[in-house]
Amino acid sequence: MTRRPLWLALVFSMMLLVLGTKEARAQLTPQQKQDIHVHYQQATRAYDLGKYQEAIDEYQKVYEIDGDPVMLYNIAQAYRLNDQPQDAIHFYRRYLQRSPDARNKDDVERKIVAQEKLIDDRRKAAAAVAPPPPKVETPPPPKVAPPPPPPVVVQQPLPPQPPPPPPPPSTTRRVLGWSMIGVGVASGVVAVIEGVRAKDFGDQLTQMSMTAAAQNQHPVWSTQESIQSSGKTANIVAIACGIGGAAFAVAGAVVLITNGSSSAAAESAPPPAETTTVSFNPWLGPGLVGGGVGLRF
Repeated sequence: MTRRPLWLALVFSMMLLVLGTKEARAQLTPQQKQDIHVHYQQATRAYDLGKYQEAIDEYQKVYEIDGDPVMLYNIAQAYRLNDQPQDAIHFYRRYLQRSPDARNKDDVERKIVAQEKLIDDRRKAAAAVAPPPPKVETPPPPKVAPPPPPPVVVQQPLPPQPPPPPPPPSTTRRVLGWSMIGVGVASGVVAVIEGVRAKDFGDQLTQMSMTAAAQNQHPVWSTQESIQSSGKTANIVAIACGIGGAAFAVAGAVVLITNGSSSAAAESAPPPAETTTVSFNPWLGPGLVGGGVGLRF
């Protein structure tokens, strides 16, 4: 009498589980049922061909749709055959939790024990085979070589610089030189004109003397003195302008000639001790017309 109620309780539990599964499947849509069929077929073919990781993926897709605990068992089987004992143990236990009254419960428990023993044996074998950790010896510090002497830097002599171009001739000196030549030319022209006038005055005095001698008369003194004075003045102007013009022309030529060379010499040579000067010193004496000019360098 005691066993019969227990047996009846087990049968009633299995009927509830089956009915619950059938009720859950009855709520699936036709598309979901079609997906379950497709994934289950693909998982079965992969399982038969030994492609266990692919089979695991397809079984998981089926379980995500209808939640059938049998898929957990199939996933555990695929992990066991794929030599992944830790994952196989996890899904075996999940299967027993979802199906505590499964017909293959004893077989599943034996598989769990076998997978745990496999993990333990592998751990022991790895510990026995693993060599002891090597003794780490601290190497002596490396000898530091002295730093090399600094390289000797030989300074190459700088190439000689080309001489600077000569400065252009001074414009001021050029203008001054041509101005002096112009003054000299103008003075020469004035000297010629005044010389001609002095000659005319002299000819007049000579003519007056010859006329008075022929007539046994004395020339008019006042007229003679006026002509003589004008002749002396013209003579003095002619001589002064002639000498001065020549002096200015020569000095202007000297300035033009020394214009270019003096600028370059001033850059390289020390200043000269003496400077070039031009002096004009006319002189006059009583009863005598004359003059002098001098150049001093």
